[in-house]
Amino acid sequence: MANGFAPYILNDIRSTAGSATPSTKVDMHGLTKFLYTGAGASPIQTSTLAGHKKEVRFHYRQRNTKAQTDTVASCDNVLTPARLEATVSVGNTRQIAWHLPHSLVAQYMEEASARVNLPGSNPNTGASKEMLEIIYAGANGITKGMNDDLIGLVTWGVNSVAGVSTAVTLNLPKDKNIQDLTVGIIKLLSDYHLNGLVGRPQLVGSGLMYSYMLSQPMAGNPDIFGFSSSIATANVDFYPDQDWTTATVGNANTFGVFEPGSIQLVEYIENLGFQSGRLANSTFGVMPLPTVDPLGNAIPVMFDFQLKEIDCPTTLTDAYTGATDTYTKGYSLILKKDFGLFQIPADSYRHEDAQRSVNGALRYTASNACDVC
Repeated sequence: MANGFAPYILNDIRSTAGSATPSTKVDMHGLTKFLYTGAGASPIQTSTLAGHKKEVRFHYRQRNTKAQTDTVASCDNVLTPARLEATVSVGNTRQIAWHLPHSLVAQYMEEASARVNLPGSNPNTGASKEMLEIIYAGANGITKGMNDDLIGLVTWGVNSVAGVSTAVTLNLPKDKNIQDLTVGIIKLLSDYHLNGLVGRPQLVGSGLMYSYMLSQPMAGNPDIFGFSSSIATANVDFYPDQDWTTATVGNANTFGVFEPGSIQLVEYIENLGFQSGRLANSTFGVMPLPTVDPLGNAIPVMFDFQLKEIDCPTTLTDAYTGATDTYTKGYSLILKKDFGLFQIPADSYRHEDAQRSVNGALRYTASNACDVC
């Protein structure tokens, strides 16, 4: 029975869509969405398809600076190229578990088997409906926890234009009659390039910047200088994140700007290869949670699962309240995610380099004040 549980669940999740039911709703987890699907996203796997956990190391070199050059020709002066090394790690875990009565799982398996024989059968009835509701209801909790942790792992680099790693104010002016080249989206793009960052800026956050981006498709004619903010904002990608303000413990209008490829999700998917399948009274494998946010964006997160059989009355602890209770014959369905975050190291540039401590992650705080009103 347990061996067939995961394939049936996978098929049912693929064939059903979310609805307006509150328990099935998923918030906008912009950073996680960006790390999985944004420009330059290439999650680093610390596991192999055979089920082995591997250590991931990478090497990098600092670029040379003007201070290392000579002003006269010489055959005697040389530099010794140095290679630096860093290790990618996975240090965070998020898990959620449910107790499933034996009768529910048995009925679900019977209905799922019947659907195989009768293509087109509706999984949104009976035990199948209840099983999917349980799993759908867990999607937001575990992905929100994962997203919050990832936000907390971000290391903010120095903005070499401002000379600080703290948030720089970015004013989105109200007055369209004055073309100020030191504010708004022009300043953001200018800072981005002057920091030596390449590719499309990837923005994550909420607040005023999200409202501004929402307004751009409705922006009217260019201003009196011929400037069109909608054309300018077409040069960036924005990922709204409902967790951003609380997770960063900052201003509601603070947002992040990332260089594609400079920041990557690191994940360890454990239950692959020889670590999947049946072991003792449990079945191990991987499955996705249904994660479609209000914008219709899906986050393709794969979780390790364990379906553990309980064949005798067993005392289990409520994960939220800490209370214990005795559960009869049934199953524990455990979903787990191990992950971390990789970023360009702070010492990727030499100490005398103007871009020292630039790592592709910049912070801004949006405002919406008049330049001259």
